[in-house]
Amino acid sequence: MPTRAQRPRIPETSVGQMQAKWAFNSGRTGKPRPQADTAVVEKCTVDGCGTPAYQYRPAPAMVRVEVPGTGEPARWYCPGRCAAIGRALADIRGADRQNGGGPK
Repeated sequence: MPTRAQRPRIPETSVGQMQAKWAFNSGRTGKPRPQADTAVVEKCTVDGCGTPAYQYRPAPAMVRVEVPGTGEPARWYCPGRCAAIGRALADIRGADRQNGGGPK
């Protein structure tokens, strides 16, 4: 049996074939967009972001994030995105501890 590379390719030129291809691709044509090579969560470049809150406030605009019941220590974060990521991380780490996981 010939390999896939050796099989002849039949061009999709008939009207029925073109309509089927259009329907299968939901109308999209051309090459797909390449995947973004960016990290989901990038490290913050602000000094003191993510430091434990038992220290002094690193900058005047820093927000203290503490999620009760998780066992995670309170930390200082930048307001906005970093604070939201910090809350989410504390929730995840707390849930991991409650399920028998946690740092090893």
